[in-house]
Amino acid sequence: MAPTPFEHGLALAWSDGALSRNGAIMLEKLQTKLELSDSQRAAQEEAWLALLSVNERRSFGDGDTILNEWLTALDDATSLGDSVRSMGRATLDLGLSKSTWNEAMAFADGLGLSAPLAEGVWMEVATEELTGWPPALDPLAVILGLVISIGSVQEKNGIEYGEGAMIVNITHPEATTSALSWMPDLLPLAGNGCSWGWRDGDELTSEIPQGGLVFNNSVILAWIRRFVSMRLLRGEEGLDGLPEGVVLMPSSSALKSDTDGMIISMIVDLGESGLVKPWAKVSVDGVPEIIPAPGGLADNWLRIHDALAKLLINALETLPRHLLLASGLQTEFTNLNREGDWMIYDLVE
Repeated sequence: MAPTPFEHGLALAWSDGALSRNGAIMLEKLQTKLELSDSQRAAQEEAWLALLSVNERRSFGDGDTILNEWLTALDDATSLGDSVRSMGRATLDLGLSKSTWNEAMAFADGLGLSAPLAEGVWMEVATEELTGWPPALDPLAVILGLVISIGSVQEKNGIEYGEGAMIVNITHPEATTSALSWMPDLLPLAGNGCSWGWRDGDELTSEIPQGGLVFNNSVILAWIRRFVSMRLLRGEEGLDGLPEGVVLMPSSSALKSDTDGMIISMIVDLGESGLVKPWAKVSVDGVPEIIPAPGGLADNWLRIHDALAKLLINALETLPRHLLLASGLQTEFTNLNREGDWMIYDLVE
């Protein structure tokens, strides 16, 4: 687990092997800056110091100097907010796991910078290209994985508009269309309210129905493939709960609708047992729910079934929220309905 801002301050204060009087005074200032109560500080300090192995003092004052520099840098809140937005956007372009997001938000929240980080990651706020960050944000950069990745961060200037069929539409007077860094092939459609279409402009077999938030199954499929691919690229397990040794092939993912719900399938490599293509079904009327696997399946097959089903449910719950945030809305959604290959959500004011 990443350190809190106060724990980072403790590490700086003790970095020369001991805590000086000036270091203690600066920790008091840090507590005030972070708006920590005495009980909150005590809990963090006790936990951190319990793990501290006090070494022989190397000097007296190095820790004070470093901590003082960090405290001074934290005073420029405006500059830090702009940098955090750019860091958030750069991290999303590189891939962002749930655990990284949680740790980064916890640290940023301690500095009062959770809002700019969220804006950079999810709200498609215009940001400057990330070429560096203030030293005060080094701990956050480490958490986000930017220290070794900044050279590969690239931003596109301007917005590219598509000309294909509408496959996502949000009907709301305050909704605005923007580019989606997390789905680069889904382009804003000019002159169509708040809507997106695929870059290749493929025609669809049915027209988009009416609704507050409507999108085609192809968007869910693209989201799933990208989600699993990014996790594998970061060296993580493709899905939680899979048996050991199962290798996913996200490009083989497929979705199919029937009268009972939606079926997700994906080729997996079982090693010596070869390639198989398991599936799972989810009901999509109202609230998405797993439809239990057929009886008689072995435990490993049940785990694969449930992991696939949870992946589809995660997509049905998170994709709408990301689209609404990209449109600039803070609106909630409810009452999932299905019409052919289209998902329809009501918007809640």
